Amino acid sequence: MKTDFLNKLKEKLVEYKASNKDIDEILSDYDQLYDDALNSGKTEEEILRVLGSPESIIYDLRDTLQTKKERNIKNKIIAVMPFLSLIIFFILGFYKDLWHPGWLVFLSIPVSALLLQTRLKEGIISLMPFISVIAFLILGWGWGLWNVGWLVFLSIPIVAILLKTSIKKVPVAISPFVAVITFFILGFFYNLWDPAWLIFFIIPMIGILYSKNIVKIIIFELAFIIAIGYYLYTGYIGSSLIHGRFLMFLLPLAVGLLYGDIKFMYGDFKGPQKKKAITMFLISLIALAIFIALGVFLDGWQWAWQVFLFIPMAAILLFDRFRLTAIMPFIAVILFFSLGYFFHLFNISWLAFLLIPITAIIENA
Repeated sequence: MKTDFLNKLKEKLVEYKASNKDIDEILSDYDQLYDDALNSGKTEEEILRVLGSPESIIYDLRDTLQTKKERNIKNKIIAVMPFLSLIIFFILGFYKDLWHPGWLVFLSIPVSALLLQTRLKEGIISLMPFISVIAFLILGWGWGLWNVGWLVFLSIPIVAILLKTSIKKVPVAISPFVAVITFFILGFFYNLWDPAWLIFFIIPMIGILYSKNIVKIIIFELAFIIAIGYYLYTGYIGSSLIHGRFLMFLLPLAVGLLYGDIKFMYGDFKGPQKKKAITMFLISLIALAIFIALGVFLDGWQWAWQVFLFIPMAAILLFDRFRLTAIMPFIAVILFFSLGYFFHLFNISWLAFLLIPITAIIENA
């Protein structure tokens, strides 16, 4: 009876077009299960009832078999992709003299692996770095937009947020990236670094909309609108109060303190933690002061924003153990933008971002 059972099971597997490897593994498994059941004292009729018919077994295994068949095909595609990329690269180079940017075909190697071995959402998120690199290089080589083309890299976190965050939370989650993109577009294309930096107030203005207190929302929004309006108005008319217009932003700060949204937790820290908190607060104030000073006196709004990157770097160094991988993204951004802006090297300064994986490999090797 065991032989008949295994033969029928094999016939069904062949009909299902399972691979030879799958057939051998399944027959071996059920042969062992049959013998184990016999050794435990079960009759062959009982064993057949427990194992089920060959048809029911195929039905239970259909998803696994389908996955295995697909995986075999996908693995073959991934395996030959390096060779296909090399062939395409040489064809483009020898026959079309497209060695550059023909080398981009090699990106198809990791891209194909991501497409074939990950789920849809994870695959899209994983592909964004490669799509961003290609878009950045096209904008740079095609239109010379190295100075703003790097903004396409912000699509990486934006896409991840859109795919992984609930619709309700999306506006506040992407508002920082929208603000950054708007700020640099207005700055580079229209030279509106000041007052373009005001766009960053959209972040708290959107965030406060999630409050359930309607009065609080109205007061907060009015405070921001009054402060921003006063800043723009005094700048437009050239008022003698222009250098004091920053003081108007104390208004939304006061509202935040009034409602308890802004808190000073000085008394909650003890010993070394208190010193670190004080240091962190002072660094934040110094960074803000430097940014305003560079903007007002040197008209450096377009590059002074980088001083704010020292705030998260300081927080990491003060409150966490030293890890170069943790601060390298900020260093990479500073190197990328500074080399590009001050030395007009946007076409190669993007290589600074390679320091991030390199550092991670070195520290974790």
